[in-house]
Amino acid sequence: VLGAGDGGVDVLARACGEAAARRRRSVPEASPSLEEASRAAGADRSEGVELPPDSWRRFVSENGLADFLSSTLDDASLGLRRKSARVRERLLAARLEPASEAGRAALAAATVPVLVVGEDATLSASAGEVLDKVREAWAASWAPGPLGARLRAGRGLDYAGRVRMARLAPADVSGLAFSRDPGSGRRGRIRVEAAPGGIAAVLEGGAASARRTLDARTGRVLESQGAEASLTPARLKRLARLVRGLDAWRGGGVETAFSFAGGRLLVHHVRPLEFPAPARPVLDPFSLRPAAQALPVKDAR
Repeated sequence: VLGAGDGGVDVLARACGEAAARRRRSVPEASPSLEEASRAAGADRSEGVELPPDSWRRFVSENGLADFLSSTLDDASLGLRRKSARVRERLLAARLEPASEAGRAALAAATVPVLVVGEDATLSASAGEVLDKVREAWAASWAPGPLGARLRAGRGLDYAGRVRMARLAPADVSGLAFSRDPGSGRRGRIRVEAAPGGIAAVLEGGAASARRTLDARTGRVLESQGAEASLTPARLKRLARLVRGLDAWRGGGVETAFSFAGGRLLVHHVRPLEFPAPARPVLDPFSLRPAAQALPVKDAR
């Protein structure tokens, strides 16, 4: 571009600006909600209610956590994992009383058994566990992965604490579907792990799951492991359509928790996939270097 002579950079800048303007005109002014995106892809959202938007803020205020969170994240002597461990330990030890606003809202919304759906965790709760599971869902968003992503974006404290209380309906088969390869992020194949029954057993890891690899465009089975688990070709085709739609809605790879209840396909949560960062070459100036004393070099003297 720099060698294109007079106007080379200007021409490229104008072309980029025109392309951006066309892109803006093609995107709706308001992005659809998850409920609308799921419905457009042939599924329903599991029934449930959201906790009041300020529940997390009140929880932080009632336990005096604001200064602790700010000082912990600003402490340059702590690495990411130590910051995460300190914050999660403090959150799990904090009080979430039944009489507090967040506690009352959680108990009122919890038709046991219930699914507590946080931004980074989905947990099943029985009677007497609801408030503990809400705290666990909040603490999960301060794990190294989510916390590191927020810190890299320059918004470590920017956490809304959204939690949804979803009713656990009986289901024929439930599982997780990945719109792209979780290991590499490659498109074209959908990974499905499913087991008979409700989603709680799948999330807790106690169910023997069947694994299927589907062609993303047609839903055709490419690889199969485990029992049949009620994953008929018609259901797999519907699931592939749902996952394709949610991938397009998020603009990236997603993990979708789903259930088939008779003729209904239910969506419990949708989360972005975080793919492992590629390894840096040895000659990368920003890659880690071993200490000099650790190198197998003999003393020249």
